[in-house]
Amino acid sequence: MQIFVSGSARKEFAPDQVVASATFSYHAGTYQEALDGGVRKVKDFINAIIDNTDFEANDFKTRTYSIREHFITNRIEAKSVDDLDKKLEKRVSDGFYFSQNISIVFDYDRERLAKLMAMSSRMPSAPMLYFHFELKDAEAKRRELISIAYADALSKAEALATAANKNLRDCVRVDIDGDTPSDAGLMMRSAAKFRQDGDFKETLQNIDETFKPENIELTKSIGCVWETSN
Repeated sequence: MQIFVSGSARKEFAPDQVVASATFSYHAGTYQEALDGGVRKVKDFINAIIDNTDFEANDFKTRTYSIREHFITNRIEAKSVDDLDKKLEKRVSDGFYFSQNISIVFDYDRERLAKLMAMSSRMPSAPMLYFHFELKDAEAKRRELISIAYADALSKAEALATAANKNLRDCVRVDIDGDTPSDAGLMMRSAAKFRQDGDFKETLQNIDETFKPENIELTKSIGCVWETSN
């Protein structure tokens, strides 16, 4: 006789890693002007952070970068009777758009996070900051859940074997599911733009007291097959 059972596990973990990212944009009439202006915005931001925190320049990594020309279509007024039924348009350049996304990954630390947010808020043209709170070693957490799910399946199999007046022997098959939606994300995405005035220490304290990342919930389920004997 074989016993087929499933086991499941669900557990919340406190995030221990932060991925902070910022996107910069700049619009200018020429490619060179867009490049120079965009790079200057990124450089000013990074310099302000490293001058006032313990982050270093090489901690910041570029994820995406582009400069593209944008065109608009203008309507041309008809100049003769013959042009009235024509669709007269002219495609003209609207300039060049610079875009660059940078990110920094660090172990979750409330003080470092607060300083990064507070410094960004004091800049004249602060970018929108996005913070992803993650698990640094998600695979270890998955293995922990598998162990819990297996124990749950074993408990069910033992109960069924007892009810059937059988002796539980070896587990001959285990099927582990793929990542569930809550397991695959491994992050909470929160966007905030801070423009606080006043004392810098007070700003740090306000951020530290009000910005609390949620725990990350992971789930795992497995299917098991046990052999039994009389």
